[in-house]
Amino acid sequence: MLDSLRSRLILLLLGMLAFMTVAMGYAALGAMQRDSAAQARQALDVASRVFQEALSNRATQLGNSVRLVASDFGFRQAVALREQDTIASVLENHGSRIDATLTVLLTPQGDLIASSGQQVSQTQISQLFKDMRLSGQDSVSDIVHIGDQAYQMVMVPVKAPQLIAWVAMGFSLDNALANQIKALTDLDISFVFGSGTANAALLASTLPAGVHDSLTSMSSDKQLAVLDQPLLTTQKALDRAGTIQALLHLSTAPWQETYQQARAQLLAIFGLGLTLAVLFAVTLARSITEPLQLLTQFARAIGLGQALAPPAIKRGEVGLLSDTLQKMQHDIRQREQQILFQAQHDTLTGLANRYLVELQLPTLLSNQPLWLLLVNIKDFKHVNDAFGYKNGDSLLEQLAQRLRSAFPVAAMIARLGGDEFLLVSPTAMQLSDLPALQHHLSTDFSLDNSRLNLKLALALYQVPAHTGNANDALRRVEIAMVHAKASHQLTAEYQPGQDESHQRELTLLHDLPLSLQSGHMFVVYQPKVSLRQRQASSAEALIRWQHPQLGFVPPDEFIRLAEHSGLISRVTDWMIVQVISQLASWRDQGIELTVAVNLSAHDLLSSELPGQIAALLQQHQLPASALALEVTEGAVMQDPQQVIQNLQILRQMGIELAIDDFGTGQSSLAYLKRLPVHEVKIDRAFVKDIEHNHNDALIVQTTTELAHGLGLLVTAEGLENLAGLAKLQAAGIDKVQGYYFSKPLKAADFANWLVEFQQQHNQWFPEV
Repeated sequence: MLDSLRSRLILLLLGMLAFMTVAMGYAALGAMQRDSAAQARQALDVASRVFQEALSNRATQLGNSVRLVASDFGFRQAVALREQDTIASVLENHGSRIDATLTVLLTPQGDLIASSGQQVSQTQISQLFKDMRLSGQDSVSDIVHIGDQAYQMVMVPVKAPQLIAWVAMGFSLDNALANQIKALTDLDISFVFGSGTANAALLASTLPAGVHDSLTSMSSDKQLAVLDQPLLTTQKALDRAGTIQALLHLSTAPWQETYQQARAQLLAIFGLGLTLAVLFAVTLARSITEPLQLLTQFARAIGLGQALAPPAIKRGEVGLLSDTLQKMQHDIRQREQQILFQAQHDTLTGLANRYLVELQLPTLLSNQPLWLLLVNIKDFKHVNDAFGYKNGDSLLEQLAQRLRSAFPVAAMIARLGGDEFLLVSPTAMQLSDLPALQHHLSTDFSLDNSRLNLKLALALYQVPAHTGNANDALRRVEIAMVHAKASHQLTAEYQPGQDESHQRELTLLHDLPLSLQSGHMFVVYQPKVSLRQRQASSAEALIRWQHPQLGFVPPDEFIRLAEHSGLISRVTDWMIVQVISQLASWRDQGIELTVAVNLSAHDLLSSELPGQIAALLQQHQLPASALALEVTEGAVMQDPQQVIQNLQILRQMGIELAIDDFGTGQSSLAYLKRLPVHEVKIDRAFVKDIEHNHNDALIVQTTTELAHGLGLLVTAEGLENLAGLAKLQAAGIDKVQGYYFSKPLKAADFANWLVEFQQQHNQWFPEV
């Protein structure tokens, strides 16, 4: 949620407003609070001065009242006569007349004569007398503590006309006085004796009784809560010793109320401002983010390749971004169309490619019967080599144009590969139509100021209607192309059953590597019998495959597939390992043989072959003479120089070499004299009917004489009867192998045959 631009923008605006509002509110409330405190202290100071002035005025008034008493004739007469009873009565009468709660009469020297009210000691009144004498005034006023009460004492001299005594009258600091001063100052007043000490006592207070206990420990400029009303209190010393103090209490409720009202107003303003800010932020964020969201959806649709109409935004930078995205959408569509065309079409000819064929062919096949025509240029590599790639490309373009012209209503024309084209046509075609089409497509090409005719192979396959499997259709027309290239006319039509044969080949290719390890492939041995010695001291190793599903697979079939697929080297390596291991096992049993293994052209071209064979022989401690290798004439012709070099290395190692199937290949006698071989094997095609065919007998005899003239041994393959054996003996053949002596046998059966042959070998030969 907080990852969206709208949320972050709203939070940013609200955060800024909240910070500014809180900062301003804090500053305003702090200033108001400080101002209220300053006003309260100022009011308290003013009230304190009024309090001081009120006490001073009261002292003056009291002094005048006491002076009137001291000037009374009767009072002076009583004092002069020192009549104690009269003095006491006069003091009491005059004191009550001016509301004095305490009266004291002193001698001119300050000795106590008489007092009324509480008992007054000489010590308590001496300080007041000293202060009066030191002041030099005719009256003195002071606050004193006598007993459990504090008094504002006023002392004046009594003269008749000389000084005859001192009279002092005290006025109690009680609640009445406190209420009087409160009426003047609008402050609550408390009189305290010994404030802040252990013996502190409250003398009088205008405050409620519930806070009296706290007043004795109250110090100056401290606040005290009374009935939830905070009080600002200041402390004033009333006597010279500072033991009697007046506490002036100022209620801060008005300022607190003003502060609370201001704070409430600020909170209301803050809440209103925050609400308006939320509305403003949401509106502003929406005005910014909604176009961005529309553009985001539009950009996402562009990324997904969807055709979404662009948002109608024309203002400011967002409008510019919208226009940019629209242009980008247009450019992307153009590039996608270009890329799609390039991905689905051949860049040289503009025809559909294999990808488009595989994409659209299932739909085409599901609607109607179609005819697939595959066109392949034979030996196109020679055209490129002779005329160059540029002319080769020109030739492909001309052929593509001819296909378009020849089939204007074709459902599809495609170039599947470098020299292969596919035509998908709803118009029926027959195999008999292909020669004329072949002539039209292959003749009279203009190439580099020359006229050129091509060799085109054409393969046809009719696909039934409602067949949606394009892969099967393409595979079958490609199978037909294989047959077309093998035919003299270079044309062919797919025939039922050819696909099954192709599937069989694929199965064999897939299972061949696994069968080498699973035991489904094994080695059999066919003996070679020496006609002169009448012994079987050598054999040929042959590979057999018993497939678990397909049964026995003829060697010619899977060897051909292995050579074409590049798997023949694995088969040869496996054969050599198996044969050498078996030779070592037989040698341990006392059977010494020379076993021949067939090599393919791929094996002979490998420079690593001699080293691999030498390592295996050394590993099993076998002499090189135990192994023989047979090669065909066709294998030698692949690369005579490399093959002859490898054969020379093998011969130098001591391995016997033979040319297999001699007479069926295409090699010349010039290579025969160069090959470092020991033996020539005559193919069974010249041996199987030798007793009936005079030409076969002549070929065998001539070949034998030629080979012997070159110092080579001759082995005849395919002997099947005794009559043929006589012909071979007459021709001078050295060794014979064939079913007459034995079919290929597994290793154990071959060992048993050797024992039997050695014991009864004479029965295999005719009487001489």
